[in-house]
Amino acid sequence: MIQRADHTEERSYGSAQTGGFDAAKFARRVDAAGGDVTTAVHQWLVETSRIRPDAQILHLEVRAWRPR
Repeated sequence: MIQRADHTEERSYGSAQTGGFDAAKFARRVDAAGGDVTTAVHQWLVETSRIRPDAQILHLEVRAWRPR
């Protein structure tokens, strides 16, 4: 986690070092959330006790790539 001066923070939950996320499993989560990526991520964060259910996600950056 990186704490910023504006009291926000940056966290990484799916880095190459930790194995990342299974793309098919994540796609199913997004589909179940009606295509809303933010809702899918919020639900996962709540399920894994990383945020409270009433927390708001204001900005979300998702990076993905395929191996060459």
